[in-house]
Amino acid sequence: MNIIFRRFDDSCYDNVCDFLIELSEYDRNHINWNWARWEWMFFHPEFNRDLMDKIGLWYCNEKLVGIATYDHYFGEAFFATKQGFGELEKDILEYAIATFSNENGLGIAVNDKDTHTLNLLPSKKFVENDLTENILELKLENVSLDFTTPEGIIVKNIDIKNDLYKLHHLLWRAFDNEGSVPVDEATMSKQKVMLSARNLNSFLHIVAENADGEYVAYCGLWYRQNTDYVYVEPVCTIPEYRQMGLGKAVVLEALKRGRSLGAEKAYVISDSSFYKSLGFQQHSHYTFYWHHI
Repeated sequence: MNIIFRRFDDSCYDNVCDFLIELSEYDRNHINWNWARWEWMFFHPEFNRDLMDKIGLWYCNEKLVGIATYDHYFGEAFFATKQGFGELEKDILEYAIATFSNENGLGIAVNDKDTHTLNLLPSKKFVENDLTENILELKLENVSLDFTTPEGIIVKNIDIKNDLYKLHHLLWRAFDNEGSVPVDEATMSKQKVMLSARNLNSFLHIVAENADGEYVAYCGLWYRQNTDYVYVEPVCTIPEYRQMGLGKAVVLEALKRGRSLGAEKAYVISDSSFYKSLGFQQHSHYTFYWHHI
């Protein structure tokens, strides 16, 4: 088997997306690291792009068969191999430990039912941590996606060319940041990168707008037509408009549009009663395992 290791660069981006799509198709144990989570992370303002050449890729006959990547910054990682290439896992895990650990070590989230990986980690001195991730799933067929909004509120999709500042103001306030909204060139440049995500379809990124033209709630939805699912990330509402059903409205409108494009399921990393009230049900649970330096 002729395995070639490469460091990530922009030319490999679509290879990673295709690899993650194939991975989740044959093993939904990895649905927490689907192509959409990768894309959302890769274009996120907090993603440390200075480190991205550390992402490791393993190829066989020019096909990507293994990956080790960090999550936003060092200290957490994800690794996986294509079906039939499990013999690479130990080397890939060793690479992840050596490359992505920070001063506290390295954390990896593993599906509680993934006995293969759970048996591998102790050999590299990983121990269970109390951090977890939870995945909820909604089957879109025959689900009512109807909603109502308060008077003066309209629900629509974002305009990528013209909505940079309005969306930035919403995200700053909705995620409870303190102080004035920063609009300096460096900050806005990072926000612009987020809206440049390669597979971002503005039709699926839904906002609630008040009578003054201010965005007050947002749902981002990610979909590619060679998959059967949408991925929800993020969902938020500014403080003074919470408890008004606007989060529900933007999520359901986004899901309705996703279903119209061919999506059959929706996934979200959450254990929130908010999503369960919309019909999402338990899909899988992940526990973090930690390798201490």
